Amino acid sequence: MMPTATQTSHLVAPRPSLGFLICLPLLLSLASPVAGSIAVAETGIESTPESTWSSEYVAYEFPWGGDEAIQFKEYHTYESMRTRMLRLAEDNPDIASFYEGLNGGMNARGQETTEDTYKGWYYGHASPWMKITLGAQDGDYNEFNGDTGNYEDREDVLVVGNHHAREWMSYEVPMFMIETLIWSYDNIGYDNDGDGKVDEDPWGDSNGDGILDDDGDCLALDEGVQDSDGDGIKCGPGDLGVDEDFSEQTLHDLVNNREIYIVPMLNVDGNRYDREVYCGETAWENCATSGWRKNLRDNTVTGITPLPDLDEQVDEGCDGVDLNRNYQFEWGAPLGATGPLIPGACYAGQNNDVYNGPVDTVDQDNDGRLNEDGVDGKDDDSDGLVDEDWLGGNSEPETKFIQDMTEMNDDNNNGGSDFPVTLTWHSFSELILYPWGHCQNCDNPDQEQLKYHGDVMATMSNYENMQSSGLYPTSGDFCDWHYGLFNSYCYTMEIGNAFHERPENIDDILLRNVGMGMYMIEIADNPKERADLAIANISQQNYLLQPTMLSIPEEGDVPIDICINNLFPYSLENSEVKWRMVKPSRLQSDYGPREWSTTEWTTASVKRVDEACTTGNGNGTLLRAMIPVSESTTGELHYKAMVSTLSGTDFYQYPANGEYYTMQITYRAAFGNFFGAMFMFTVVATFVWGGLAVALRIMLNPEEKEDVVSEGDLRSAVEGELD
Repeated sequence: MMPTATQTSHLVAPRPSLGFLICLPLLLSLASPVAGSIAVAETGIESTPESTWSSEYVAYEFPWGGDEAIQFKEYHTYESMRTRMLRLAEDNPDIASFYEGLNGGMNARGQETTEDTYKGWYYGHASPWMKITLGAQDGDYNEFNGDTGNYEDREDVLVVGNHHAREWMSYEVPMFMIETLIWSYDNIGYDNDGDGKVDEDPWGDSNGDGILDDDGDCLALDEGVQDSDGDGIKCGPGDLGVDEDFSEQTLHDLVNNREIYIVPMLNVDGNRYDREVYCGETAWENCATSGWRKNLRDNTVTGITPLPDLDEQVDEGCDGVDLNRNYQFEWGAPLGATGPLIPGACYAGQNNDVYNGPVDTVDQDNDGRLNEDGVDGKDDDSDGLVDEDWLGGNSEPETKFIQDMTEMNDDNNNGGSDFPVTLTWHSFSELILYPWGHCQNCDNPDQEQLKYHGDVMATMSNYENMQSSGLYPTSGDFCDWHYGLFNSYCYTMEIGNAFHERPENIDDILLRNVGMGMYMIEIADNPKERADLAIANISQQNYLLQPTMLSIPEEGDVPIDICINNLFPYSLENSEVKWRMVKPSRLQSDYGPREWSTTEWTTASVKRVDEACTTGNGNGTLLRAMIPVSESTTGELHYKAMVSTLSGTDFYQYPANGEYYTMQITYRAAFGNFFGAMFMFTVVATFVWGGLAVALRIMLNPEEKEDVVSEGDLRSAVEGELD
């Protein structure tokens, strides 16, 4: 049987692991949920949140401190969000940087843009965003986008919130992702729930037993307090003790290996208007399931074309464009959006929420025809060009920003997007949606793979995973554009149960959703291959051998082995074992991941060896790293592995969730040959026993009791005994 991380006492989970801000204790064994329930029943002693976890965890107090908005007890405003992002970037310059909009220049479509191109029509704000990656101030500089920290060998991830102004939770989740990523980077081995253990309950069902509460601490509670979030599901997503102690080490590794672009509030204009004018600061009381959706484009005309509308106030019956219907892919399709009869004109009455923007009036290919080849991946006019004369879309500052950030972010200069995965947060419905949205009963080329990743995230959140058009058809949306043009695996998250959730529900919804965002960052290396290997049950068969399965030779390097399924397309060049030697003292014997987090890891390459190993599907391939540990070294050898594929998937970690194995190393050095050893024994024994005899003689001889014995006399006496 293939060993798992939970089957060895040598496994050490770094104290602060991806565990996150949801703190939750780990019981002592896989059977702990049952054992805990039995213990409560037999003793009659109730197990409560207060007796199980720290008071901070029970109160949803996050470890980075701060005011009510930073603690997610009230909503951020645009200003408070921007200020917090600036603070995080200034305090963490090695991994974080802050930007607003783009510098502009000549974009990928031959259009000249400036900083003003990306500022909102009404309030004049550009969308704020953060980039999180190791060396955020280094790497290559992108003159158009204005960002540093660009690395050809790192995959990029784009996370966008608040396309729709009234969906306030949609920017709180990406803000929470920012806080969690930055906090976790320097706090490896953090005990999120205050139970004295670390990394015992990562997001989702990590041990595959069908139970989200991996460590069983929620299930061990008195039954009456197992549904802490009040959703009717005991020990489900968002409840105290479920997915609460993730691995900070994993998040640390992701920051080192990814470029993470997070745009919490895309629609600044619309959000400010919804908060300050349309619904007000307490929108959950009067606008729970309503509110302002669009941006603030001025669509009103005087009725005498082409005279402009001189009224500078927002016309709530006409103004605004639905940003998530304004992307160019299949823009203007008959389903899911309302197109204008007159470009730029008010259309369809009071607050037409899905108005998709004006028709394009430029002959992009200068062939004397207009809008004959829309953006759909096809050569509609049979002229040998594809998508060169579009009907409309990307007409707004906000969607132009996403378009140019995506198309101009090309670290490897291959002419495409560098975002293999993209994610956009919306509310509400508790759904996970994947392309297509523009057509019903139509599969996409990656249907099964997109469904697979959606199913994984559905397990984390208890949301329903479905194709976007299964909810209702949408044309010109964010995910169809990213997937249709760039084959980016894109998901729309419909979170919560209202547009304006009550403030007391913010933290619970965050905890239920943040793991899905981190999962998307992890699979960015190659989402299609990851899905293919998992669906075929291939990647699940790989494992790093535990210490009890390895042999330490009497001399020389220590071998560390990885068993690989024979169908897994491993790369020797890019796979590695990481190791470090530590030497706890008597005072340090209880050191764990948090204390050792500053100890550097060393990398060892792997080679294929002609020895057998066994996986769940039969024989496997053995990869071996030789760890150069001296025979005179004693202490603990920590080790873990990262396996890559030939296609570039680079984040298969063993053990999972930022953990590592611990092997005890004892003194192995030889003491010489037999005659040499006997000679040394004779010399040492003679000095020890001879000296003892002299000391006893002096102590017991009454006549010498008053004498003062000098060091020289004692040495002479000892030498006399040797004679």
